[in-house]
Amino acid sequence: MRRGLFVAFEGVEGVGKSTQASLLAGRIESELKRDVILTREPGGTPLAERLRELVLSHDAGFIDARTEALIMAAARASHVSALILPALGRGSFVICDRFAGSYLAYQGFGRGLDIEVLKIITHFASYSIEPDITFLLDGDPSLAMDRKGDALDRIETESREFFARVAQGYRELSLSGTWVSLDASLSIDELHEEIFASVLRVMQNFGEK
Repeated sequence: MRRGLFVAFEGVEGVGKSTQASLLAGRIESELKRDVILTREPGGTPLAERLRELVLSHDAGFIDARTEALIMAAARASHVSALILPALGRGSFVICDRFAGSYLAYQGFGRGLDIEVLKIITHFASYSIEPDITFLLDGDPSLAMDRKGDALDRIETESREFFARVAQGYRELSLSGTWVSLDASLSIDELHEEIFASVLRVMQNFGEK
């Protein structure tokens, strides 16, 4: 059985996912002396990073919702098979900035694609694995967009109404038992302490020391 934990961070743009993922990775390495893989979606492998560049670029031409969803799924399949599964298999912690929750929130609630169809696609692309714990940093999507500034990718330029749908989708997804919803307006340190405490509880449930 694998001993590594799979942790994902979710939320709308600008709520601090990358910051919290990095802080958690550093603390697990320094205090728990565990190997950590810090990664992101879409991305994480050379192929997935190329697909990320394609799907987020303003230069790729028109990308309809189904095409976007399938590109995201292809990137996830590469990421899981080449990076995440091997890392978990050798006992590493995997901390991922976005995973399947983003897929359902953005391509499902945001784009309006069928959620049940997307669940089947991402289940296939993910080799049936799910994070052991998913942190939702729940923040006001309007404020989050204001903090992003001008350097926005193709998806980040979507309307506030789009991001409101995404945020609501996240809240519905967070009702799952493996999700922990946190107020993104808390300080960086407050969020980090709550996140680290939650990870320790999950480790205890798995019999980790």
